[in-house]
Amino acid sequence: MTGEARYLTFTAWPGQLNNTRMCFETALVLAYLTNRRLVMPKEYRRHDQPEVDGDTFRPLHPKECFELEKIGEIVPLVEREEYDGLGRPTRQVDLAFGPGTAVSCFPHAPLPGSPEAHRLPDFAAPRKRILELTPEIEACRTLNIKSPMLEQFYAFFYFLQPEVELACKRLVREHVRFRAPIVSAAEKIVAVLGDYCALHIRRNDFFSQYPEQNLPAQRILASVMKRVPAGARLYISTDETDHSFFAAFHERYEIRFLQDFAGLLPDGVFGEWLACVEQLICASAAMFIGTRLSTFSAYITRLRGYRGAADKNTYFTDGSPGSELDDRGMPGFSWTNWVTSGNPLWGREFREGWEF
Repeated sequence: MTGEARYLTFTAWPGQLNNTRMCFETALVLAYLTNRRLVMPKEYRRHDQPEVDGDTFRPLHPKECFELEKIGEIVPLVEREEYDGLGRPTRQVDLAFGPGTAVSCFPHAPLPGSPEAHRLPDFAAPRKRILELTPEIEACRTLNIKSPMLEQFYAFFYFLQPEVELACKRLVREHVRFRAPIVSAAEKIVAVLGDYCALHIRRNDFFSQYPEQNLPAQRILASVMKRVPAGARLYISTDETDHSFFAAFHERYEIRFLQDFAGLLPDGVFGEWLACVEQLICASAAMFIGTRLSTFSAYITRLRGYRGAADKNTYFTDGSPGSELDDRGMPGFSWTNWVTSGNPLWGREFREGWEF
């Protein structure tokens, strides 16, 4: 088998860009750790292709928004059509586990009684399944992640080697980056905004999953007023189309929306690019308040960490605790209290994602 190419295939998360990105990042890191070529799922689509094909939802290909070309020098990326042209895979191993149920130990599970073994329960929190590389997995031609993953890569992989953990975090930070036109448009808008705070208010289809997030404007405003002084400039990223919803905000703040900067956006920009531009605008604000359980808001927090924002704390529009939970009782990992309080791990980002 010496010299034979090995592959990692995975099932794309059936959701919007930030859920898809999380799933991709975890698969990318696993391909890197196992020295495999990463096969892009056939479900991926380009931005000019329909989102729904028949009855099948097709998530956006990460290449549409992220510059992944250079990553091929580290982890070769293979389109599914190319992989399928190689013939029926032999020696394939399937892995299947539900989101938030498993931890992957690398390069193996810690030895009983070791310091790493004592720290693992805090890392895993309520997750019970412990995964590790087996000889069968190492030998197979194709490792297939059969069920879609929705976890932060740094909270899914439990590394016994700090240098490997550092390499994986750098891989994602430096190579899963927004495309240049997205960054350029955001920088122009940030320059015009000057000093400002930012707010992400997720509404509409979000309510079908989390009806408790159907908050009245006054409830959101009350949470914002606890953090942002009256009269401040406030950039609002939202999917709310009826801007009369924000009437009370205008009485307290100088409000700006993306539509106010239409002249600074590149020609031919499509919806997902606009969302990425807004994430970068929010990431550059003096303070950011997001929607609880929104992966769009969560990624803004990680971007703020990457960019060295002065305030990297997690605040929510519903006023519930965010990073205030992280050090309560000084747990081993900043997600321990969040998860044991009944919140899903994917519902926000954590300092381990950018403090390295």
